[in-house]
Amino acid sequence: MENHLELGMGALAERIGLQITHVGEDTMEGTLPVEGNTQPYGLLHGGMNGVLVEHLASGVAMMNCPPGLVPVGTDLHVSHVSPATSDTVRGVGTVVSKSPGTIWVKVDVYSGDRLTAFGSLTVRFVKPRI
Repeated sequence: MENHLELGMGALAERIGLQITHVGEDTMEGTLPVEGNTQPYGLLHGGMNGVLVEHLASGVAMMNCPPGLVPVGTDLHVSHVSPATSDTVRGVGTVVSKSPGTIWVKVDVYSGDRLTAFGSLTVRFVKPRI
């Protein structure tokens, strides 16, 4: 991908308003609006934290994928710490560990300066089947 900020594009990301705001060598940040992504009690839906974690971690994995292979997520974990109280949440994804065949990325999710969720995604690099 010529412009790594394009990693934020895609039907789901567009539908929920997810935007990539920063891309570094082993990091990616993005924002997600709370409005329109809530559960019945008006809080950010927990599944949206999962989408944000997977999306940012997958973007980091794509940037680190060896030539000729594709990244495939194999293990997603998300823990919810506290409700989001700001208009948007911000996710910060960073590499924890990487090898030629696997990468592990953690993502912290913030509402303002307060941690509201954290998670990780393990990604394997495999040969495409097509």
